[in-house]
Amino acid sequence: MKRWIAFMLVMMICTISVGCGAKGDELKEKNIDTKNEETRIVAGSVAVAEMLLALDIPMVGRPSTQYGINDKIKDLPEIGLPINPDLEKIRSLRPDIFITSGAIREIIGSNFEQNGIHTTYADLSSYDAVKETIKKLGKDFGKEENAKKIIEGFEKKEKEILKDVDGNKKLKVMILFGAPGHFMLATEESFAGSLIDKLGAENITSQVKSKYKGPYLPFSLEVALKENPDIIFRMYHGYIEEARKQVQEEFRINPQWKNFKAIKENKVYDLDPEYFGVTGDMGATESLEKMKDYLYKK
Repeated sequence: MKRWIAFMLVMMICTISVGCGAKGDELKEKNIDTKNEETRIVAGSVAVAEMLLALDIPMVGRPSTQYGINDKIKDLPEIGLPINPDLEKIRSLRPDIFITSGAIREIIGSNFEQNGIHTTYADLSSYDAVKETIKKLGKDFGKEENAKKIIEGFEKKEKEILKDVDGNKKLKVMILFGAPGHFMLATEESFAGSLIDKLGAENITSQVKSKYKGPYLPFSLEVALKENPDIIFRMYHGYIEEARKQVQEEFRINPQWKNFKAIKENKVYDLDPEYFGVTGDMGATESLEKMKDYLYKK
């Protein structure tokens, strides 16, 4: 089971797509009254559940998680892990709408469609996408004022974080993404990559020609070394400790890593998985602040 989930995580990473969700008028066409507090909503990911909670949009079910979840929703019925939700449990909750992360659309989309579960996918792929999704959910579910207050809070903190960032100091950054059995580079289309871009640094993938597109790309050490990043970030997903051990072993046994400027200057940092996941969430400003601390350490 563990290996199957690890495989699905890698599939999610490789096929991660931007969620666009159903538009408000599409929901109306399906006779779903999103402004009615009695509308039964099941959240498919922790990020979505906590976003709905912040907007004061009630739910009747939430995802299982190996991490923590807000106390206000922890007693809701669980519907399984985000990448492997239990259809029978979801059906038993009689949902009008199932809302989950767009990152897993390619994995669950057709199955949910075939089973007649109306699903909306939230775009949490980047820092700015998180803000846009808060606005969209607020509009769709009649919580515009709540969304407005949340976004004002985001922008106030964002302004504070960015006020002393020197846009002329173009640090070159490499974000190594480790999931069990796989290493890739996170591009500017990933959530972590979007933070790098916002903070004025340069992701080396912007200079690397590749036939692949998307938030995570395969790579060769030779190509990465040509770009010779100032800083290397290592981020992990899935079974964190297993992925961390694999990445650390790769750095230990492969002598090519010693040629990197970031290694020589001891500027290799493990990103805290609590703040740097595959997608963003309500803690996106904290992630931005943490990334700034990593980038501009003195």
